[in-house]
Amino acid sequence: MNTPNEARQSPDSQPMASKRKPVVGLLVMVVVFVLVGIMLARGGSVAQTPEFMPTLTDLSSVNLTGGQPVVVVVTADWCPPCQTLKRTTLADDAVRALLSERTQAVMLDATDSGKANDALGQLDIRVLPTTVVIREGRPVARLEGYAKPDAYLAWLQGKL
Repeated sequence: MNTPNEARQSPDSQPMASKRKPVVGLLVMVVVFVLVGIMLARGGSVAQTPEFMPTLTDLSSVNLTGGQPVVVVVTADWCPPCQTLKRTTLADDAVRALLSERTQAVMLDATDSGKANDALGQLDIRVLPTTVVIREGRPVARLEGYAKPDAYLAWLQGKL
């Protein structure tokens, strides 16, 4: 028998914290679905590669010793900073003009690292995205990570 000061609890009652767990889980799922929906509404998760940049998984078809410097932009579909680089920096008119007029620019797709493994090793890629400038067959400059258009352009101009 319970005394007047003891709390009465029915056998099927649960602590309040365990009742909140399903609600929190449901809220997390709703937030994830909303964020995915927003991302898809903005054009999906994978940005388009600029039309002047062929997309490759190896460098065998690229003339690395020609007159123009080669600019290799290494990205992957699963890499959010890579997609931001493609949507913003590589879409910038000044960056596009410099790359298309003064370089042989290529996109190295590291999405399937098995296919791109040789090229990734050849360029010593450790971070995505990475931009590598190659002259006379050798890497001479590297920019690791995302850079805004103005910073990317200034870096490129100093390396070409």
